[in-house]
Amino acid sequence: MQVYFKNNFVSIYYNKESRLGKAVWNGHLEGAELREAFLLCLELIDRFMLTRWLADDRLMKSIEPADLEWSKQNYIPRIGNSSLLRFARLPSQFQKNLEAVNAMIEQSHTLKTKVVPLDFTDEQEAMDWLMEPLEV
Repeated sequence: MQVYFKNNFVSIYYNKESRLGKAVWNGHLEGAELREAFLLCLELIDRFMLTRWLADDRLMKSIEPADLEWSKQNYIPRIGNSSLLRFARLPSQFQKNLEAVNAMIEQSHTLKTKVVPLDFTDEQEAMDWLMEPLEV
């Protein structure tokens, strides 16, 4: 996988051939930094018409209430309308992050979308599922 963006809080990767993207989150990100990272993920998805995404949230800490609301209004609808078909997640070990992400997932259920989200505890299992043939 090639690096698309990297800083102390997030590393974003992609593989053009398999149309796969991956974000590995680390620590507490808030405000403009979090929103920029989410927008970079969306930009990558759109740029290469990615159909598979792995969100490694295991080390991602809490999401601030204002950022959660922004994400529900801006990020989630754009993910739902993107080229993504499968979205695998390795959930955070931090309870506050789990609560915020679950609120985003609930928001996504109100949208008509073709994205299938699934949580995993093992990264290899997530990758195996993501790389299964897609039905378009």
